[in-house]
Amino acid sequence: MAPKVIDLMSHSSLHTERLGERLGALARTGDVFALWGELGAGKTVLVRGLARGMRLHGPVSSPTFVLVNEYDGATPLYHVDFYRLDPTQLGNVGWEEYLDASGVVAIEWPDRAGPSLPDARLDVRIEHVAESKRAIRLEAHGSRAEYLLGAIAGAYRA
Repeated sequence: MAPKVIDLMSHSSLHTERLGERLGALARTGDVFALWGELGAGKTVLVRGLARGMRLHGPVSSPTFVLVNEYDGATPLYHVDFYRLDPTQLGNVGWEEYLDASGVVAIEWPDRAGPSLPDARLDVRIEHVAESKRAIRLEAHGSRAEYLLGAIAGAYRA
């Protein structure tokens, strides 16, 4: 039986990026990663790793001012950031189209999506512990996310 929650400790941004890389290597069309954490927690660092694991090239940056950054590849990555979006504006931006597109979606500030947040997703909660140390909790919602957690748990036991 796959775990539903895994707690990890990242000791540097490189560790956080490597976790993203492992998730990216496992990612497939339809996967949704909801990234929770305060400013500077490492959400975009994790997305940089996702892109690398998905074999996508080019710089990865936070889409705070544009709402979505698209990274093209065999399976595209849609990096959504709701930080500057008022939840009442959510229905007017068409972000749900990315959920139906043939790609992987990573959402920063998913709390602002409210009930629009997909039920099937992997929550990645990143919390500051010290200057470069982060507590990371992965929580599966749905069977595909449980599979991802099982694969990650196996990698960290190895």
